[in-house]
Amino acid sequence: MKKLKNSMAMALVLASSLSMMPSFVSAKNVDANLPGFNVTLNGEKVDNTYSEYPLIVYKDITYFPMTYNTSRFLGVETNWSQGNGLAINQTGIDGKFDFYKTNNKNNNSYPVSIQQSKITVNGKNVNNNEEEYPLLIFRDVTYFPMTWRFCVDEFGWEYDFNKDNGLRIKSVNKKKEEPKKEDTKKEEKKEEEWKDYSKTIFYNGNYYVIKEKNNEHRLFKDSHIGNDSTMLTELEIKEFKQLEDKIYFFSGKDPYYYDLKKGKVEKLLTNADVKDGKIITIDGEVFWINEEDGELYNKEKEKVSKGNKVEDISKEDEYLIVNFENTKDNKYKFIVYDKDGKEIYKSKNNAKDVKIDGNKLSFYNLDKNKTEEVKLKNK
Repeated sequence: MKKLKNSMAMALVLASSLSMMPSFVSAKNVDANLPGFNVTLNGEKVDNTYSEYPLIVYKDITYFPMTYNTSRFLGVETNWSQGNGLAINQTGIDGKFDFYKTNNKNNNSYPVSIQQSKITVNGKNVNNNEEEYPLLIFRDVTYFPMTWRFCVDEFGWEYDFNKDNGLRIKSVNKKKEEPKKEDTKKEEKKEEEWKDYSKTIFYNGNYYVIKEKNNEHRLFKDSHIGNDSTMLTELEIKEFKQLEDKIYFFSGKDPYYYDLKKGKVEKLLTNADVKDGKIITIDGEVFWINEEDGELYNKEKEKVSKGNKVEDISKEDEYLIVNFENTKDNKYKFIVYDKDGKEIYKSKNNAKDVKIDGNKLSFYNLDKNKTEEVKLKNK
């Protein structure tokens, strides 16, 4: 094993993607770049230019995407639950090489965010907010830093970097057990019918993944043990996002969710023309931006924004954060609503980095170039 003192890095994942679906916990945004050097993993050269989940570099450390396929290719498995957060373990599992190649060329730089959930690596707690190289989230996938500490000390990989060959990693993978002939035939038949299309999430002993066959896409549940695979809905679905115990997705223009506890699909809205998939759910209520007039509506399709066109919506604690378009017609640029759609705070100034802690609302006032803090009147 070659040892290297300067640290390059890599990344791990959690599953979920869709800017249009309800958002996860808020996270600090930072910038990351695509590597300007070659990366070879277990003898396979990684093409970051057209990968949906490319390797990225943050603070001169390479980060690796922990999707179902990419993590298992390096002998690592991930598990996530609402109570225990993200668990990353070196198991030596053997997986296929797949970096989700697309036809879209990546940019050289992207904003990413710092993972905020509880994290353990090989059973050891990681305080991500105090890490020099924290786990990141990019395209709703958790990325793991390929530092010497994790690559060599925790996972036992061979790790080498030089200017000619770039970064080279060789992991320790156990060989798969030889399947019985009848099991092999079943597996081949399944692969011919449905193939993994999306990233995967893990919940309560099962993997959830979108699979593709003949240009059709369906949501499946795959057992963590054995080869059981079940289609969960006949709806066409290409992307999803997990929020707690629900998987949110669009089929056509209609928004749905799959309840992981109840095991059934529910429709969020009917005949609602949602703009850019902008939807937020808060304690059973649904808020969305209408494509036709650009205004904010609730689940009953009642107008909430009173004639003002919305630029973006987000969720903070149990509150809806709404930023309005910067036009003369919009008197207010920033409003906070409670879960019933009642205005709690509004401002004529543009705002970003909105946070709510107890009864305190803080935000950066873009017009005054300063951070402001106010007390919410109903807390």
